[in-house]
Amino acid sequence: MRPDTLHFNPHIQPFTRTGERDASPDIRQQYGVERIYNMANNENPLGPSPRVIEAIARAAPELNAYPDWSDIGLRRAIVDCLGRGLTAEHVYTGCSGFEALELIVRALLRSGDELILSSPTFSGAYQKVALPLGARVVDVPLEAETFRYRPEAVRAAVTDKTRLIMVCNPNNPTGTVITAEAMHELMRGLPEHVLVVADEVYHHFVSDAAYPDSLQYVLDGANLVIVHSFSKAYALAGLRLGYGIAKPAIADYIAGLQRGFHQNKLALAAGIAACQDQAHLLRAVEFLRGEARWLCEQLDKLDIRYWKPAANFVMFETKMPADDLNQKLLERGFLLRPQTRIGLPYCMRVSLGTRAMNAAFVDALAEILHGK
Repeated sequence: MRPDTLHFNPHIQPFTRTGERDASPDIRQQYGVERIYNMANNENPLGPSPRVIEAIARAAPELNAYPDWSDIGLRRAIVDCLGRGLTAEHVYTGCSGFEALELIVRALLRSGDELILSSPTFSGAYQKVALPLGARVVDVPLEAETFRYRPEAVRAAVTDKTRLIMVCNPNNPTGTVITAEAMHELMRGLPEHVLVVADEVYHHFVSDAAYPDSLQYVLDGANLVIVHSFSKAYALAGLRLGYGIAKPAIADYIAGLQRGFHQNKLALAAGIAACQDQAHLLRAVEFLRGEARWLCEQLDKLDIRYWKPAANFVMFETKMPADDLNQKLLERGFLLRPQTRIGLPYCMRVSLGTRAMNAAFVDALAEILHGK
């Protein structure tokens, strides 16, 4: 069969090989800027624990050998951090939080099944893993303006074909929190054929007392999977490591989709070392919470609307179209994430960086919007 006669899956939208996500060198050349401020990917600017670097260095000379077949060491390190009576059997790992989500979808969805999400959210990722399976994505939007989660509307959308409900908390890109009350209202009385996925990759940054205790749902045996990532607070985005937490029957079923040697040797060593340095994690979390407060104070001074962040990013709104503002920021070397594609044409998401990065961003924003 010739390549031009192949029938590709119409639901898969490939990334271009020279896309905007890898545009830093082009921006330097195109706009003549010396420094690029990458504030688009919600990365931890402080970097990983020194213990992680040491663990990687120790593992590197042995890269000629396959990693351990099992990830049991990493899973034990994870539950040692989480406590609460969780066991390694409650956890499965993935090559990133994205894959941890993808494994859930592959395990649960078949053609004709339904997945419910609430936009604006991490819709692109959820759709990317669901649509190729022939599933139908049902959108029950968040409340306009406040982005409040509407559990009553989500429950009303559940049918006999619903298999998954995606709950992004804190929500990306709004940075808002779905409260414990809303989570309780969602979980109350859901049919047994529905699994709730709590995508909580930013959970470390939350200080809101209203945030739900999703682990208790797992311990109580509910049909719920929590997804965490090492990419954000642990600063291991470059290693692509994540995991899911569920009652053992669900976790074991999802783990059955993993290939042999599914975690590489460096990721296993780094993940274990990261779990063993909670002091470094807490320093990073406190630093970024402080930067969130500082940045919001600056946005207040500039009379720029934003949504109170519970993560390591802030979504803000201006009277200038986001795509136009993004272009002006690019010309100054700043990479942010405009939200035009998800229906918020005047909103942008900025990742928190170091104070120097954040201050430079505020200065650029003030210059563009207010001529200061």
